[in-house]
Amino acid sequence: MNNSIVNKVSDTLNSSILQQNPNANVEKSERLISLGAGAFLALKGLTNVFSHPWLAMAELGIGSSLLYRGVTGYCAVKEKLESDQMSATPVPASAMPVEAY
Repeated sequence: MNNSIVNKVSDTLNSSILQQNPNANVEKSERLISLGAGAFLALKGLTNVFSHPWLAMAELGIGSSLLYRGVTGYCAVKEKLESDQMSATPVPASAMPVEAY
């Protein structure tokens, strides 16, 4: 019975939620982690709305952005970091130390 539930959840995730996106820059494993963490933070934020409103707003904001990242497969922060790494100027060999002390 457990295998049928797991297979049903896996099929649902693969067919509807984790569809391929041409603009996606997040791998499937990262998307699953983002979905789980985002759902947890969003629900935690909803439960804290009346007891800790500022904390709840932060949790809802972070949770919803993680849910968006997981559903769409696109992360603007990751895209910016990857583009900065590609455009970084390499250090010339003459600037490297000859001997390590």
